Amino acid sequence: MPHALFVLAHQDDEIAMATRMTYLLSEGWQISVAYLTDGIRPEVRDEESRRTLACIGIDLARVHFFGSREGIPDGSLVDHLDRALRLLETIGDVDAVYCLAWEGGHHDHDASHLVAVAFALRRGAECFEMPLYHGHRLPGPFFRSFAPLGDGWSSRRITMRDGIDAARLCRFHPSQRRTWMMLLPEALLRLVVARREWTRRVDVARLRAKPHAGRLYYERRFGVTWKAFEEKSRSFVAAIPPSRSAPC
Repeated sequence: MPHALFVLAHQDDEIAMATRMTYLLSEGWQISVAYLTDGIRPEVRDEESRRTLACIGIDLARVHFFGSREGIPDGSLVDHLDRALRLLETIGDVDAVYCLAWEGGHHDHDASHLVAVAFALRRGAECFEMPLYHGHRLPGPFFRSFAPLGDGWSSRRITMRDGIDAARLCRFHPSQRRTWMMLLPEALLRLVVARREWTRRVDVARLRAKPHAGRLYYERRFGVTWKAFEEKSRSFVAAIPPSRSAPC
């Protein structure tokens, strides 16, 4: 049975991956999920994600709240890249790794992307990214949700039922109600109206550059600069093999 690992930063990021999880389960894949930060309130947010994943059909014995267990603070994953990678190494063999896109939306998302890519290369597994949100070419507080950034993406047609089911998963995250009230309008358009799921094979070369030109959303919204993120992650990224022939 093939095994896929979903590497996530926060307890609610699984909603961005829900259609892919459902699809892989229907194709006979075994799925593991790893969360790399504590989500600020792990006693609340871990349980919210358990309920979400149970609804999708994930075996909860294969869900790993590494960030909560090891005390990796929400908002600080870039300071714990090597530690997070060591935690992922405790997971068995995998055939594919899925992660949030390199898109400059949240600094923890981009940090979890780096960890996922490094892990996939070590295991010789294919690695794919999926979009959640970014602020490319938008001012101030505005952002795009579930919108692929750049080229090289592949789309898969989903059913309206699949799209509605994925969007409704936010009901299991009352602690994040405000966040999902902002994300849902465009998410609904993409999941329910356009009925498209977007994935892209990770290209290691992209990690050597800023996710996009201009100010990143996390610079505008969370006050974390690209310069600070790049400086903290530089040695970790340098250790990731640059070869384009890698499985990612």
